[in-house]
Amino acid sequence: MARAGDLKGELVGFAMSDRFGDALGELILDAFPDGAVDDEGVLAAVIEDFLFTHRLPSGSRVVELFAAAHPGLDEQDTALVLGWLDRVQGMFEIMEPYGDDGVVAFNHVDELTYRVRSNMGPEGVAALIPGTILIGGIVPVGGEWMISGTPMAFPADQADDVLAGLPEIVMRYPERVFRNPEKLAEARELQDQQRRAFIDLYGGDMVVVPGGEVRRTLMASYRHAYELAGSKAGPWTEPDLPPLPEEWTDADSVALIYDAEDGLGFYVDYAAARQAFAEPDLVRRRRYRDIVSAYLREEGISPVPIRRLAAEAGPDASSRLFQKLLKKPGFSWERDGEALLRKYKADWYAKPPLPRVTLTSPALARRFEEAKRV
Repeated sequence: MARAGDLKGELVGFAMSDRFGDALGELILDAFPDGAVDDEGVLAAVIEDFLFTHRLPSGSRVVELFAAAHPGLDEQDTALVLGWLDRVQGMFEIMEPYGDDGVVAFNHVDELTYRVRSNMGPEGVAALIPGTILIGGIVPVGGEWMISGTPMAFPADQADDVLAGLPEIVMRYPERVFRNPEKLAEARELQDQQRRAFIDLYGGDMVVVPGGEVRRTLMASYRHAYELAGSKAGPWTEPDLPPLPEEWTDADSVALIYDAEDGLGFYVDYAAARQAFAEPDLVRRRRYRDIVSAYLREEGISPVPIRRLAAEAGPDASSRLFQKLLKKPGFSWERDGEALLRKYKADWYAKPPLPRVTLTSPALARRFEEAKRV
């Protein structure tokens, strides 16, 4: 733990060096747009994100560059530092002391319990009495965890108010929930059930509708899934469904594709993209070119729609379309298509897609209900 503390200090110094001044400065300015750094907790969170999450133009993260730039680190130190890529961010409730310099903490986000120590020794956990809520990050050190950065601590009598923000965290960062393997397995099973219900209702795993019909189509799918599961109520009534993005509702067409691997995705202007694949010369027109290019290049779009469109149009038409789009006369969809998708969708291929459904424990369901009433 002492060695981990020393290495963490060196890592922070490395990140604060002139080498990364511009990149870190941009993130700090995003967090403090008026230029006044007046919240140490927010600043610490920005630096922590920069260390472990933010990708530089090279694609690397600072902690990876730190390990590579310090050949003096032995094998054990390097493994320790790179292990910090598995940082856990959460809302931790302190349950009980753990030795002289640690606590047992329950993370309300992933519903797992962690044995957490401070590299500052007993002083670092002296204020963390049972019931305290700690918001921040921890990193692995051996079989235990170390407090990383400057977390925010709230006394037990503020716990309900602090944990009222839990539903928003769960919705915005589902990957944090799915650190829990049981939650991940439950979510995959639930997603599979909902996909089967979608296919039962619409006769396939894809339906293309006008943007104004997305809400009705989605609600019908939810209701059917709950009816097949033996419930007539469903998770929401129509007014309770969260607002959909205007990009969807205003679109000429939206494809709802319930892919077996990627879950339920929404793809704007799918009908126009389908036209372009069927008639590759259309990609010379800006509207069609922009739509297909967005499907290919935007990070938030999975390979699913292009795979579907290419399968429907066939390899010859798909080859002609990408020859024109990429200005590569020799492009062959059968030979080069998978490599093209892997180039632009590298993150999607790097690890299996997480479920797109949200799991709610009884405690979390109660907080969702309380959030709706506020």
